[in-house]
Amino acid sequence: FGLAFGDSAAEILSDEPIMTSPKTVPAMAAMEKGAEMAVWNYSMKPEGVNDVTIKITKCGICATDIHMINNAWGFSVFPLIPGHEIVGEVVSVGSNVTGFEKGELVGLGCLAQSCEQCPKCTSEQRDNLCPQLKFTYFHTVTDETGEFQHRGGFASYIRTPASKVLKIPAGLDPAEAAPLLCAGVTTFTPLNEFSGNTADLKGKKVGIIGPGGLGHLAVQFAAKMGAETVVIARNATKKDFAFQLGATGFLVSEDKEEMEAAARSFDFIISCISGGELDVHPYINLLAPYGTLHFVGIPDKPLSLDLMSMIFTRRSISASPVGSTQQCKDMLEFAAKNGVKPIIERFPHSKAEEALEKVRSGKIRFRAVLENDLLESEKQSVSGISMHQI
Repeated sequence: FGLAFGDSAAEILSDEPIMTSPKTVPAMAAMEKGAEMAVWNYSMKPEGVNDVTIKITKCGICATDIHMINNAWGFSVFPLIPGHEIVGEVVSVGSNVTGFEKGELVGLGCLAQSCEQCPKCTSEQRDNLCPQLKFTYFHTVTDETGEFQHRGGFASYIRTPASKVLKIPAGLDPAEAAPLLCAGVTTFTPLNEFSGNTADLKGKKVGIIGPGGLGHLAVQFAAKMGAETVVIARNATKKDFAFQLGATGFLVSEDKEEMEAAARSFDFIISCISGGELDVHPYINLLAPYGTLHFVGIPDKPLSLDLMSMIFTRRSISASPVGSTQQCKDMLEFAAKNGVKPIIERFPHSKAEEALEKVRSGKIRFRAVLENDLLESEKQSVSGISMHQI
């Protein structure tokens, strides 16, 4: 890596945790569209009065990271440091920041900055819908120090506005907490909203389409909220697994007899599958009158919809993005209290490309989490170097 910090060699080589803010940060980055992850040292923005600086210990990998590396949406900025499921320790805060202490375990999800003034940000507590919302590592952030490209969690440190930083509750393993900051809140929020924000779905029948990276969390949330929870999958290979997650039923979508027998019985179905083409009508037919089919996964092709299947039963289709900061706080507390946690595979930061490839191939079970070894690699890179060389 070369010497990456502006601190002394003694601080770098010490076995004690580095709890000061470095001038440059070792990270794993895509240097251009579609590139493999490579080591890149970047300079953090100056600390603003409302900033929190975090030493990253864990970072989950989301399919969004792959889309951004490939510039699939046309606005990626390279070099690109992905990652918006970030967990780490507070190392410093700006002069206006209260409520965070040095060494405290915190997280940063998809949201980086919003206007903090509109009704969505204030009275409604739905900053994820702010018209000026800036996403983690998608956009630039602006404060009194200037305008800077926000970075992601495939790095060893991050500096970010305090308003979107989340406290990680006691009882959550840091590596397991990381995927909750995107996949967790994305699935928790529509289920909780369907409950009237009570987290109580007793007496309701909920279907989960696809028990994968998103779906295996949705099953747990629905079950812990008390719903009759049914996993819907193309075949029965994950049936035992679904029941282990807390499901009370299983439905094979390619079995027409099973699907017909379950018609008009579901209050809420959440689709957690992305990519490909999806015929929604078999799932719409499962809905009871006033039932809702809700999407958190996005098919590649636009939906084709026959409204006659919905009009006379008052069925609805809806969709949602990642939840708000408040919804993420609520989700973390619920997960900690009820033992909801993702199934993860761990990789060192330096093996980010290996982890990404496993996600791309669909072989990951079920979320990949990076664990920061970049600072240790930095120590090794300067070990044995005399002080005058540094």
